[in-house]
Amino acid sequence: AGDMHGLNTLEHQPQKVMAMEGHYESHPDGAPLILFGIPNSDEKRVDYAIEIPKASSLILKHELDAPLAGLDTIPDDEEPPVGIVFWSFRIMVGIGFAMLGLGAWSLFARFRKKLYEWPMLHRAALVMAPSGFMAVIAGWVTTEVGRQPYVIYNLLRTADAVSPLDAPAVAASLLAFIVVYFAVFGAGVWYILHLMHKPPQAGEYGVKRGDTGPIRTAGITPGPSQNPGDPDTLPRDHEEASDGR
Repeated sequence: AGDMHGLNTLEHQPQKVMAMEGHYESHPDGAPLILFGIPNSDEKRVDYAIEIPKASSLILKHELDAPLAGLDTIPDDEEPPVGIVFWSFRIMVGIGFAMLGLGAWSLFARFRKKLYEWPMLHRAALVMAPSGFMAVIAGWVTTEVGRQPYVIYNLLRTADAVSPLDAPAVAASLLAFIVVYFAVFGAGVWYILHLMHKPPQAGEYGVKRGDTGPIRTAGITPGPSQNPGDPDTLPRDHEEASDGR
């Protein structure tokens, strides 16, 4: 899905891909994949770039020597903010790889039967708790900033689509959203923490533990049992056989 989305973006919004990849110049014989660097829009280059030769062409066009156009092929007033798009894209991808790494680490711990006994894994999982939200925000920034200066690509510029509202009106609505969202979010967090701090009540059972750690609910829920001496639990055909039918 990610590959198809990248190819679609390259076809319909090439400037966004150029900014994501940091390609200020065109590469007729294969474009490198810039892993890290500092975009320099004044000099039209990426300073201190760490790159893999021709890997960008391989990813975007599935050929090592496939040509890729750069930002030098578009007017300066149609160039998106390269620095923001460049880094937000790498933050998104980096968090994605970190999540995959945590998943692989968890599977390895599960295989070693140490999933509940490795404190470092538990701390890493706790630190990674907001990673999904952060990746979504970084991807949203990449998408929205990457299509600038357009709201509707190549049809309507952002400057022409700005609402004629005064700044105080915009600030008031923004403040209202902030207050409401913080109130809802704060109440939810408070309630969850309140439940976490609440001690167990009489009659409540703790976590069932086996030899390797906590047992899932499905593993401790008893199934329906049958009493051989109770005729109400016997199958129908067994009753008929007992009656000699």
